[in-house]
Amino acid sequence: MICPPPLHPEITAKPRIALVSFDSLGDGLIYLMIANNLQRNGFAVTCYGNIAHQMRAWLPNLDIQPYPPADQFETALAAYDLAIVSPPSFIRANMDVAMTARLREKWLLICQDPPASWRFDHTERIQRSTTPEQFRQLEKLLDSSGPIRSRPFVDDSVVEMTLQYMRDRMHLEQVSKDPPIIVPEGLLYRRHRNRIIVSPDSARPDKRSWRPASFLALCHRLQALGYTPEIVVAPKNHAVWATMAGHAFATPRFDGIGSLAAHLYESGAVIANDSGNGHLASFLGIPVVTIYRKKNPRFHWRPDWTPGIVVCPASLPFLQKKLWKYFIRPSQVIAALECLLEKAA
Repeated sequence: MICPPPLHPEITAKPRIALVSFDSLGDGLIYLMIANNLQRNGFAVTCYGNIAHQMRAWLPNLDIQPYPPADQFETALAAYDLAIVSPPSFIRANMDVAMTARLREKWLLICQDPPASWRFDHTERIQRSTTPEQFRQLEKLLDSSGPIRSRPFVDDSVVEMTLQYMRDRMHLEQVSKDPPIIVPEGLLYRRHRNRIIVSPDSARPDKRSWRPASFLALCHRLQALGYTPEIVVAPKNHAVWATMAGHAFATPRFDGIGSLAAHLYESGAVIANDSGNGHLASFLGIPVVTIYRKKNPRFHWRPDWTPGIVVCPASLPFLQKKLWKYFIRPSQVIAALECLLEKAA
């Protein structure tokens, strides 16, 4: 009997990492970037996230899975040599002191700015549970728990801060912010150059969203200039916007992030509140104008995979911070858009 040759040693020794994303669109894209860079540096990575999973057709070279069921979550992650976890909301809701102490010794917990109690050095634990070769490869990651924003930053974006975290704390040698996108067949980049996606959604509309009347005024101005504005909102907000007084624009509905991504990819640009849709467009290489409530055009959570422009209040007295929505005019947004489109031409 002839025995088959052994598998390539690099394959048998490659450590398996589970990377779990927090459950927002912006975070989901950040963690896809982390997964790509871990894979570039020789790890076998599975990225878990319900939003990230909807982007799997765009990143077929990454293993992207939905969250395991809540009652099977810990068991599923136990199958990996290392679990790097930004706990999703359904886990964070139960993370009291005792649960946090238990999870930080089981998973390498990370987040942009988590509590100090998340820090834990996993070196001794992983050394006991892996082969010497696997430990050698994993060792540089094992004391990287805690904050991604690991030092003071002035005007760096969350994308830049995450890249720096991977260099400084994970000690990855090959780091890139470029998403490894493979465009689904049939799609053409910015096919509809005059189609401008206007996205009035945000996670906290009372605090972060520009006035609906301002968005509608913006759309009318864009239409008068020869653009084709379309309003894109989350499915739960679609009926409200589709029947809003003064609304005379296409309002396509997307029930998944994948189909939304396809529409954004073929559009000329996106105008959005500080929201996930802006991050998604930037991730896909589409120019983005972000409307932001504070006087800070270099705020950390701005979209930053592709060059964009942030429009914010030019002057905002302290006592009027809650009135920021009245200090940004449609003409400012259009000026930013045309500047961006000229650069992207």
